[in-house]
Amino acid sequence: MSNDAVRADVAVAGDEPLKRDLKARHLTMISIGGVIGAGYFLGAGGAIQMAGPAVVIAYFVGGFVTILVMTLLSEMAVAMPVAGSFQVYASKTLGRGAGFVTGWTYWFAFLIGPASETIAAGTFLHLWFPVVPIWVFSLVVAALMTVVNIIGVLVFGEVEFWLSLIKVVALVAFIVWGCIAVFGLHIESANFSNLWGASSSPSGFAPMGVAGVVGAMLIVFFSYGGTEAIGTAAEESHNPARDIPRALTGTVVRIVVLYVISIGVLIMVVPWEKLGISSSPYVDAVTALGGPVFGNIMNFVVLTAALSCIDTGVYATSRMLYSLSRDHYFPAVFSRVNEKRKVPVVAAATCCAVLFLGALCAYFWNSAYLWLAGVSGFGFLFAWLMIVLSQPGMRKIVLRDNPSALKWKAPFTPWIQYLAVLLIVLVFVGQFFIDGGWKTMLAGGVWLVIAILYYVFVARRSLARAGAV
Repeated sequence: MSNDAVRADVAVAGDEPLKRDLKARHLTMISIGGVIGAGYFLGAGGAIQMAGPAVVIAYFVGGFVTILVMTLLSEMAVAMPVAGSFQVYASKTLGRGAGFVTGWTYWFAFLIGPASETIAAGTFLHLWFPVVPIWVFSLVVAALMTVVNIIGVLVFGEVEFWLSLIKVVALVAFIVWGCIAVFGLHIESANFSNLWGASSSPSGFAPMGVAGVVGAMLIVFFSYGGTEAIGTAAEESHNPARDIPRALTGTVVRIVVLYVISIGVLIMVVPWEKLGISSSPYVDAVTALGGPVFGNIMNFVVLTAALSCIDTGVYATSRMLYSLSRDHYFPAVFSRVNEKRKVPVVAAATCCAVLFLGALCAYFWNSAYLWLAGVSGFGFLFAWLMIVLSQPGMRKIVLRDNPSALKWKAPFTPWIQYLAVLLIVLVFVGQFFIDGGWKTMLAGGVWLVIAILYYVFVARRSLARAGAV
C-alpha cells in the first residue's frame, strides 16, 4: 500500500488533502515549540523545589523516555505519514476504539497546556502594561494564534520556526553566560557547589531523596509533553522519509541537552532554595547575572515561549480533530479543508474556541487548573504509551502491505519498546505513592471512561452509518 493509498484510505468523500509545505527545519522547531513553553520556564521552579539539585536526574530520565518514544514514532511516521499520526496507528493496530480514545485524549490534553499558556502570556504582558487587564491580553493572544493557524501551514511553520529559535538561542546564551559566571566572573550567588547544596544551608545533591526525584517526574514529563507533535505534521512534510528522522535527531539533541544542561546551570547560578514558582526561575537567574534590564529581556523570551507553545498546541490539536473527523468519529465538517489554503479551518477554529473556554475556566475557577493539568499530564503519558504499543503492529502491517515504505527502522527493537513501556508504567504507578498523585490518576481515569462511553454509544454508530465498521 503506497502512502497516497494510505491517505485515501483514511479520507472521507469530498475531503481535500493537506498541503505539503513543512520542511525539516519546520518539523524540528514544531517539536521544540510544543515542548519548551512558559510551562517549562515557570514549572522548572516547582520541579526544583521537589527534588533539589537532583532535578537534573529527573530531566535526564524524562529525556531518555522521550528519545525512546520519538524513535518508535518516527519509524511509523516515515512509513505512513498521515495527519492523525499515532491516533491512526493505534486504530490500525489496537482497534478503532483504542485509536479514538488515544486521539481524543491527546486532543484534550494538548489543549489544556495552550489554555494555561494564554493566561501566562497575558500575565507577562500585564507586567509591562499594568493598566490593561490580563484577560484582554489573553483574548488578543488567542485571537492572534487563531489567525496564524488559519492562514496556512507554511505561515504556521515560519512563525513557529522563529518563535522557537528565539527561546533556543536564549537558553544557549543563558548556558554560556551562566558557565562564564560560575567559572570566571565570580558572581556572589553563582557557584559550582550549589549543585551539592547552598552554602548557607547545606542540603546535599538530593535533599528529598528518591521520593523527591519521583515527585518531580510528573512536572518533568509534562514539560517534555508535546514532542510527539512532530508526528501530526508528517502528512504536511515536504519529504517525510528524509525530514522526520532528521527532525527527530535535531529535536532529541536540542531538547534533552538544553533541558539537562540549562537546569544544571540554573542551579549553579542561583541556590535551589531560592528558586520557586512565584516567578520564572530563569528570569530570577538572568536578573542575578545582569540586572533588571536583562531580566526584562528574559521575560520577553518567556512570553515568546508561551506564544510558541500556543501556536503548536492549536496546530497539533486541529490536525488531530481533522483526522478523527475523516475517520468518522466526529461530524464531517471538521475534516473539510479550505480549497485555497489547504487548512482544516473548522477544526482549527474549534480548537481555538476551546482554547478560549479553557483560559476563561482557568481564570475564573482557581482549582480548575489543578484538575486540567492532571488530565493533561495523564493524557500525554497515555498517548506515549499507545505510541509504543502500536509500533510492533504497524511494522507488521507495513512489511505485509508495502515493505518498501519501511525506509527507516527504529534501532534496538523490540528492547527499546519493552523499556519504554516499563518506564511509563512505573511513572503511572509512582503517582499513587506521591502526595496528590492519586488526583492525577483519578482525573485521567474519569476522562478515559468518558471517552470510552462516547465511542461505544456515539462514535461507533457514526462508523456503522458510514460503513467503516
